[in-house]
Amino acid sequence: MGLDMGDWTPVLKSSYDSWLGVMPNGMLGVGKADEGRVTLEGSGYVAMWPFLERSLADCLDDFTSSWNLLGGHGVSTPQKLVELTVKSAFRRGRPYWMALAVQWLTQMAQMPGFDSQLVLDMLKSAADSETLPHELREQARKQCPPD
Repeated sequence: MGLDMGDWTPVLKSSYDSWLGVMPNGMLGVGKADEGRVTLEGSGYVAMWPFLERSLADCLDDFTSSWNLLGGHGVSTPQKLVELTVKSAFRRGRPYWMALAVQWLTQMAQMPGFDSQLVLDMLKSAADSETLPHELREQARKQCPPD
């Protein structure tokens, strides 16, 4: 963890031979172990989507335990990193990633530290989405308070 490869510092292995780390410009980014490739902002957080294939609790634990290396590089908290990842995956509209994002959103609604309004708004969008299977729309709907 936190191997220094020149100016690029890979911190957490994602999947598909990809790492989350600190770019030479000081921003969070992704790349291969030996080469930073793109800042997260420049990637639209697409590079973070493979983390959605893991459990939210495990990723949040990993982000939190590595925050001394990751924090202060363009994202304020581990929870904010999760929010940005989920938001980007959901808004891109690809069914596989949207489905994984909804699973995390339903858990985020029950956990402290997340922007509750953002989570609620995204759950409402999920409940109304024609892209998601009925079961996931219902799962999202159950997390929304009645109007």
